[in-house]
Amino acid sequence: MVTFSFLAVFMLLGSLVIFIDTLLFHYSFMETAMNMFYFQLTEDKLILALMGICGMIWAIVVDVRRKRKKGNPEQPHS
Repeated sequence: MVTFSFLAVFMLLGSLVIFIDTLLFHYSFMETAMNMFYFQLTEDKLILALMGICGMIWAIVVDVRRKRKKGNPEQPHS
């Protein structure tokens, strides 16, 4: 569920940025989307990509941990 939430927030914020850019700069939707996801090895885009990848990996790790804990609940100590 954490992974789904991460992807949903990432996609919604990305679509919001694309929508705002189309209104402000009068570009087409596809042109704005291509500019947003066009990858160059500059510091800003590299940092953004690494943070997105780290967030996705962390969301998967949290989901796996929650699923393992749900499948094997700890027994209360007597």
